[in-house]
Amino acid sequence: MTGALQPETPDPSKRYGGKSLHVPGAGTLGVSLLVGSLSVLFVSSLIGYICYWFSFPRPVRVHLPWGLWLSTAVLILSSFTIHWAWSAIRHDLQRSCRVALLATLILGITFLGLQCWNWAEIYGALQSADHALKALHPQYVSPIGGMRMAHALIYEKQAMFAAFFFFTVMHAVHVLGGLIPLGVVNVKARQGIYSRNYHPGVRYCLIYWHFLDAAWILILITLLITF
Repeated sequence: MTGALQPETPDPSKRYGGKSLHVPGAGTLGVSLLVGSLSVLFVSSLIGYICYWFSFPRPVRVHLPWGLWLSTAVLILSSFTIHWAWSAIRHDLQRSCRVALLATLILGITFLGLQCWNWAEIYGALQSADHALKALHPQYVSPIGGMRMAHALIYEKQAMFAAFFFFTVMHAVHVLGGLIPLGVVNVKARQGIYSRNYHPGVRYCLIYWHFLDAAWILILITLLITF
């Protein structure tokens, strides 16, 4: 009948009290896809570097800075603290969760500080190696493009220098990117938003932080092999 009232289409925002609809598992799937794509980036870059590394002369080795072991220990410890936070909130231990999240944030910042120190150390080591390689006798010629051995070795060390910075800086950028949402989660945890029934932010940080840990272990192993 003309002029009859038509049934009103339900408004999801009104139906759920003005709040957006929360789809369980959607955020976890999104973070998992992000971690998966980043894993492909890291692994493919490492494989490409190793394949390129086989063309190097490799008669001289450069010692990695010992601070890498310290930064590795700090990052692994931060994985334990973020797991502690996730376990605590699942048992409604909000105070323990806040402490663990803050500890993870501090350890992440400490890791970046240690990486800055390692960058300075490796730069000095590679500069010293270049000076030593320039003292090689000029009669030695490399099969790589007819370059003299000294020049070939300097090129090798510069490539290693670039690879070290590429992988460690790329990882540090992702750590920095993880610290931002981790800071937001810290604030929300202090506001008492999370509980054992609702803690998506803690779970997302857990997944991403374990990815950072695994990626760094692969980078460290590659550096130990090639340096």
